Amino acid sequence: MAKNKYISENSRADNRKLQRNVEGIWGQRYLSIFILIAGVIILGATAIFYVYPKIMTDGNTAKKNVSTEVAKVAKIDEKKEEASEKTSKQKAKKPANSQTKVIEKEPISKEYILPESNTMKLTDEVLGKLSTNELSLARNEIYARHGYIFKSSDLNKYFSTKSWYNPDPTYNGDLNEIEKYNINFIKSKEN
Repeated sequence: MAKNKYISENSRADNRKLQRNVEGIWGQRYLSIFILIAGVIILGATAIFYVYPKIMTDGNTAKKNVSTEVAKVAKIDEKKEEASEKTSKQKAKKPANSQTKVIEKEPISKEYILPESNTMKLTDEVLGKLSTNELSLARNEIYARHGYIFKSSDLNKYFSTKSWYNPDPTYNGDLNEIEKYNINFIKSKEN
């Protein structure tokens, strides 16, 4: 019996060694799989947060300086005011005809085509004043407010000039009920 005990004790020790070897191999496999997954995640994050924005902005990732943009807009406004003052002085010199009516347009917001399209349902009266191109921009303006990144380079260039537009690669297309209504209403007018 002593021999059997010795054999069974050695076989138990051998089994433990064998089990440790197998566990070590599995541990190495799990480690290599973990490293592979971590590498893929790092590459994906690099693509999303570094490469993708460069592609969408044609390599121009420099943030706009708000103060210089405001200064440019202010200069343009001053020039327009000077021009309107000159034309108003010229009109004042001409004798007014009793049948002539001067109709002044309300100032159009330079930032938005339809400033309240995200909070107020649009009407035929509002959309009737817009051209087909302006209707398209107004429809896309609703998405742009949420940071939608457009596939069209023309739309990207147009909205990148707006101070309120901040591209958001995580935007999934969610809209409130008024915005959904307005988009469908604008689409019906575009056709």
